[in-house]
Amino acid sequence: MMFFFIGMHTSEKDFGIEGYHTCTRCGHVGDWHLIKATTWLILLILPIPIRVRYFSRCPGCGGTAEMTKEEFMEAANRSGDLR
Repeated sequence: MMFFFIGMHTSEKDFGIEGYHTCTRCGHVGDWHLIKATTWLILLILPIPIRVRYFSRCPGCGGTAEMTKEEFMEAANRSGDLR
């Protein structure tokens, strides 16, 4: 008899402040954070990244604005928070 352990997990890393914006969703005015979200497929004990998303997040409502990897890297370099 064989057992397969499969799971999924999304981890988020905050890369600091992207800029001062007004949210079109809630109207909150403030500093948006750069977020990199990686979705992992966990097979037995091996994590395999299957999706990476880049976005900025409103601190008021949590609304997001998707970005390309290039836009994300440029914004992170501008903010000095690329780690």
